[in-house]
Amino acid sequence: MTREVRLTLIGILLGLFLAALDQTIVATALPRIVEELGKTHLYAWVATSYLLASTVAVPIVGRLADLIPAKRVLLWAILIFLLGSALSGLSPSMEALIAFRGVQGIGGGALFAVAITTIGLLFPPRERGRVQGLFGAMFGIASVVGPWLGGLLTDHLSWRWVFYINMPVGAVALYFTTVHMPPLAPKSRHRFDYLGAASLILWTVPLLLATSWGGSTYPWTSPEILGLLALTAIGLALFFWAERTNPEPLFDLTLLNHPVFRWASIALFFFGSAFLSAMLFLPLYLIQVKGISATSSGLTLTPLVLGVVVGSFTSGQLASRFGRYKPLMIVGNLWLLAGFLLMHQLIRVDTPLWQVLLMMVGLGLGLGPSMPLYTLAVQNAVDPARMGTASSATQFFRQIGSTIGAALMGTVLAASLQATMTQALPNLPVNGRPDPTALTQNFDAQLQTLEAQLQAVQRGDPAALEALRANPFLPPEAKAFLERLPEDPAQRAAALSGFRAELLARAEAARRAVQEALNQAITDAVRQVYLYASGLVLLGFLATLRLPDAELKGRAAASPGGSQ
Repeated sequence: MTREVRLTLIGILLGLFLAALDQTIVATALPRIVEELGKTHLYAWVATSYLLASTVAVPIVGRLADLIPAKRVLLWAILIFLLGSALSGLSPSMEALIAFRGVQGIGGGALFAVAITTIGLLFPPRERGRVQGLFGAMFGIASVVGPWLGGLLTDHLSWRWVFYINMPVGAVALYFTTVHMPPLAPKSRHRFDYLGAASLILWTVPLLLATSWGGSTYPWTSPEILGLLALTAIGLALFFWAERTNPEPLFDLTLLNHPVFRWASIALFFFGSAFLSAMLFLPLYLIQVKGISATSSGLTLTPLVLGVVVGSFTSGQLASRFGRYKPLMIVGNLWLLAGFLLMHQLIRVDTPLWQVLLMMVGLGLGLGPSMPLYTLAVQNAVDPARMGTASSATQFFRQIGSTIGAALMGTVLAASLQATMTQALPNLPVNGRPDPTALTQNFDAQLQTLEAQLQAVQRGDPAALEALRANPFLPPEAKAFLERLPEDPAQRAAALSGFRAELLARAEAARRAVQEALNQAITDAVRQVYLYASGLVLLGFLATLRLPDAELKGRAAASPGGSQ
């Protein structure tokens, strides 16, 4: 590796780290953002706008990297990302922040797309495994550092520094890219497919919104979700028509005829779904059942991510050393399948925390190889002229799979929670998608109300007595006792004192029963998610078996020459 390539790689990795960091760093700052800017109902859009913009940007910018020098595309990606970061930090309102996060998402998605394409252009296939293993490790590190750094900056400086922190690091990435990166100009010039890009947005955005809102904001059968899915179908039909009729399409549909690209994309779709399932729902179990504090919630996934980093880096190194990717894929798939099934079988309410953390590391080791190896296989197989389109498309399929998988697994989790809670506590109303935190908080609030009413009754407040009799949480025998209170003040006070002590003891026992039922329900729901996720891994494994194996040759990379 020459000095020029090494310094270029530093700039690319810094840019990629920033883009990956901003997918997680904002989460811990959101409560403070809402506190200052208001508009709580727009809370989720701060993350959703970034997701939508970055997902759509990946295939579009990937195609641009095939049409104009990759260096120019990367520089623009960094500049757009930094512009979005600066504007987000300066946001005067929640609406402005959402819009500027969209700008930042365009830059972040562009960084993902052009970074992966650039590696394919700079390095011969045999060397790409090592570099793409570094990419996977960078993603893992960013997902751990992000929530912690976001909380640190918010507590000690301001939530705006969550965005400003990108500026100095981005400036260093800009320097390395500007000074040291070769132009990597394409061998021929083509026209950009504007209709293809517009139709891609037309079906991608409604699909992502439907899967994000379905089952939570709106029921799956609501007019809003059905309308978004209908718009997705129309946009997808227009997209296929546009790509079939355009001689220079945004996405060359003939790539689907290539067995390596086809089966790698299908596998990544399923592994993307499984990956996010592992990341999203495990903290619920760790915090609610195992008692890890909410302030440490950003670090709960550290063991899993540690496994991902090691698995990604090691698999990339081994692929470069032995020159084959499919055996590593198969081993990684089987390890991952075993990891999900093990989590499903062994996770219980009383499982020791150290066993859970050990299983998380093992699961991460299986997830890691899916990050570099499939992109490596695709880049090894396609023509260099279509490197950008093919590389970004694999990432696009992974992101679409992640979004759809998260929505489906969220539905599985909610259905399992509701079924278990209803069975364990049939008299406790559990409607819609259960919120464990809200459920326990509501029970505690009812308990406090009951105690306040009892104290008021003991002081002789007749209105409090009537309110207590009308309390829907009071058992029938307790209400009957209140109807038969002695008239004598001394006897009445003694009876109420004993009644209060007995009732509060029963309420505390009921609270423990609710907490135990909730812990069991969460555990069963997470186990159910891992069972379904193992099914997704199995489908990805079957796709991997169909993927042709090929030797990673040390052929020369695309010429770095050309005009800027």
